[in-house]
Amino acid sequence: MTNTTQTTVKPQESYGGLKSRQEREFSAFEGVFFAFNKEQLAEGLIKVNAKDTSEIYSIGSGGFIRKDASKAFNQLMTRHEYELKALKRDEATLLKALVYELQNHEYCVSYDVQPALRVLGLTAEDVDPMILKKAIKLALEGCE
Repeated sequence: MTNTTQTTVKPQESYGGLKSRQEREFSAFEGVFFAFNKEQLAEGLIKVNAKDTSEIYSIGSGGFIRKDASKAFNQLMTRHEYELKALKRDEATLLKALVYELQNHEYCVSYDVQPALRVLGLTAEDVDPMILKKAIKLALEGCE
């Protein structure tokens, strides 16, 4: 299996760039598959070269991973979480991330900030009210 985990946060990386890179890394990770019925489970076992379910773990939400890839997968997920936390420490980057997620979760339709905050691992109490207010204003500018 060719799973690599980098430990450096790219300092110039935007929130959108971080999300895209992390999605590519997750998709490229060998030994993971998703199955929602017995047929997909059987196909997934073949895909990851597992003889039966004793060679895999469930990772939740229909995801499965080969047991021998679980340590590298945990390292990847831990790094992704660290990178997201590091990116959110900068107020300008946090603002951009909030605007991105508010627009992505159709704030202009729902007027609900919770889905955007949840994706970022935040609550309304975690965010300076002025930053949240500015993010909402900018997110609404993109709606028509």
